[in-house]
Amino acid sequence: MVRCALTGTPGTGKTSISKLLNKKIIHLSDYYERSSDGKSDSGEWLIELDLLNDIIQKLDTEDAVFEGHVSHFLNNMDLIIILRCDPKVLKKRLEKRDYSKDKIRENLEAEAMNIIYSEAKDNIGEERIFELDTTKNLIENNANILEKFMNGNIKLEETFDYSERIMDWY
Repeated sequence: MVRCALTGTPGTGKTSISKLLNKKIIHLSDYYERSSDGKSDSGEWLIELDLLNDIIQKLDTEDAVFEGHVSHFLNNMDLIIILRCDPKVLKKRLEKRDYSKDKIRENLEAEAMNIIYSEAKDNIGEERIFELDTTKNLIENNANILEKFMNGNIKLEETFDYSERIMDWY
């Protein structure tokens, strides 16, 4: 196995799916406090990516999956898997988490505009980025797909474009 970043907009299934993988999982949220100067007014960790990278580099992280919405910014990743979700479904997931309307809108726009893909491409290059849409599959099915992909048994070759969803909002 390789060093793999499992990333995606909040609500796409990163944590739930990673818990079902038969892999060494590094949950980046366990390191947010140590890699931050504090929280924003809305209660989010203000993560210093350089400090997070320094902390992660000191861990035994060979053959690991790095789960978190900033994992695509980590250094030395062999591949990045971006979990995607139709913004219409993502909205419902975020509402169940009691996200504020502004935070929901921010995340829906990020998903529709494929912001994480753009950031990942700047960090690693598009040939090592793969996407999995979690909109319709059960968590267990998505974990099974990722397990097969990481073991080299299947390919993830689809890309997803939800940019047209923005037109529904204005």
